[in-house]
Amino acid sequence: MGPTIALIDSKKLDKNFSYLTKNIKNNSKIIMIIKANAYGHGAIEVAKKFDKKIDYFGVANLQEAIELKEAKIKKNILILGSISNEEITDSIKKNIIFTIYDLSQLKFINKLPFKRIKFHLKIDTGMNRLGVSINEIDKILKIINMNTKLNMEGVYTHLAEADIKKSSFTKKQISLFHEIVIKIQKSVNRIDFIHIANSSGILNHNIDFCNTTRPGLMLYGLGTNKNLNPVMTLKTKIIKLRDLKPGESVSYGRTYIAKSKKKIAIVPIGYADGLPRSLSNKGYLFCKGNKCKILGRVCMDLTMIDVTNVLSPKIGDDVIIFGDKYQSAMDIGKSAKTIAYDIVCGISKRVTRLYK
Repeated sequence: MGPTIALIDSKKLDKNFSYLTKNIKNNSKIIMIIKANAYGHGAIEVAKKFDKKIDYFGVANLQEAIELKEAKIKKNILILGSISNEEITDSIKKNIIFTIYDLSQLKFINKLPFKRIKFHLKIDTGMNRLGVSINEIDKILKIINMNTKLNMEGVYTHLAEADIKKSSFTKKQISLFHEIVIKIQKSVNRIDFIHIANSSGILNHNIDFCNTTRPGLMLYGLGTNKNLNPVMTLKTKIIKLRDLKPGESVSYGRTYIAKSKKKIAIVPIGYADGLPRSLSNKGYLFCKGNKCKILGRVCMDLTMIDVTNVLSPKIGDDVIIFGDKYQSAMDIGKSAKTIAYDIVCGISKRVTRLYK
C-alpha cells in the first residue's frame, strides 16, 4: 500500500444514511446511487454495506453494473445512463435493469424475443439531457400496452436545479412530472418505482406523489447541509524534504521562484491521483495542523508544499489534502473553481481506499 490513501469513515456513512431515512417517507423505496465508484468512495464496498438496507443500486453504465454483479451484490441494479442496443441485450441476459431514455430504444426491445423485459422509463421535463420527450408519451404507452413482455417497472425524471429551495423551475418540473405520472397510471396497471428526488430534491423539496428516492451525494456527506458528515479523508505522507535558497525554482516551468529561504516537502500525490493541477501555486494542504501552500505546478505524481512554518517536519509525516478537521472537498473545489463532486469522483483507483 502506498502512502496516499482515501480513508472512508463507515460510521459517518451510517449517520448520513440515518439522516436520509429521517427525511423520507417511512414507506419510501431507496435507489442508492453508487455510480462513478460511489463518487470515489468505492462502489463495491459501499454496496456490500447497504445491500440489505435499500431497494436498488443506481449506476451510470453496464460496466459499473457488471462490477457489482461480479462482486455478488444481490440487490437489483439500475443503469441510469448511456446504453447501446447491444448492451441492452446483455443487461437483460444478466438480469440488470436499464433505463429507456429514447423512443428508438423502446422500439428495439419491443422486437426482442425475451419473455420478460424490465426497465425504467426516463422522461425529460426540462433538463434537456436524457429522457423521452413529453410528446412521445402516447406512442410509448401504446407500444407498452400492446406487448405484455414489456414491464415498465419504474418511471422517473431528473431535476435541473434541485439545490435551489425556492426554484420556480423545479416546481414546474415536479408539477409536469406529476401530470405525466397520473396519465401513465391510467394506462398502465402498476408502476413499482416513481422517482424524481436526488439528494438535493430530498432535502429541499416536498414531493409527496413519488414512492422512491435516489440519494447519492448526501450519503457521502457532500453538500452544504450541516447535518451531513463528509465521509472521505484524503491524505498522503512526506517522502522528501528540501531547503530552497532565494532565487531557486520549483517544478515544471519554474512558475515558483523563492524570494527567501524555504523548506519544502515533496508529497506523492498529483493530478493523476485526483489533486487538481489548477491548484498549482494557490492551493493548500495541511501538515501538523499547519496550512502549507502548494509551490510550483502540481505534477502527475508529485506535489511540492511549503513547510517552512511546520515544526520539525520529517519524512513520513502525514499531509492532509481534505477531510478530518481541516479543509473539505468543497473547499478544494472552490479553490479549483469546480465542485466537490468533481474532486471526490476524480480520486483515481490507484489511491488506496481504507475503510474504518
